[in-house]
Amino acid sequence: MRRIAIVLCFTLTACGSPTEPRAIALGNGKWSGDGGCLSVTDSGCDFAAGCGHGQFPKPTIRADGTFDVDGTYRVEVGPISINPAPPAHFSGSIAGDTLTLNVVPTSGTVLRPTFSMKPTTAGPCPIPCV
Repeated sequence: MRRIAIVLCFTLTACGSPTEPRAIALGNGKWSGDGGCLSVTDSGCDFAAGCGHGQFPKPTIRADGTFDVDGTYRVEVGPISINPAPPAHFSGSIAGDTLTLNVVPTSGTVLRPTFSMKPTTAGPCPIPCV
């Protein structure tokens, strides 16, 4: 009986608390709205807004629906540098069928502070200006 109790204890500890929600990866698909478009695949995320383009790893959604991850973002208009895109921080949340995305480039680029997007199946995300 003692062995069963010990095994049960280790099993419950390994699985975590049933009252503690788990974080999950953002699902694959496409979100659009507010002039932004986010494409999510297993290999990462591509975000397009006007002439801007950002890339970041697929984020993990915390139990409260929020996420944040570092990536890159650049405005792609006129001559484009062949140097790597400048770093940026992406954060946001999911509530119901709405994904809110904040993009904060470290390059000083002024961006609309928040994009509110909904799932969509219509065509690919637009290609940024070149």
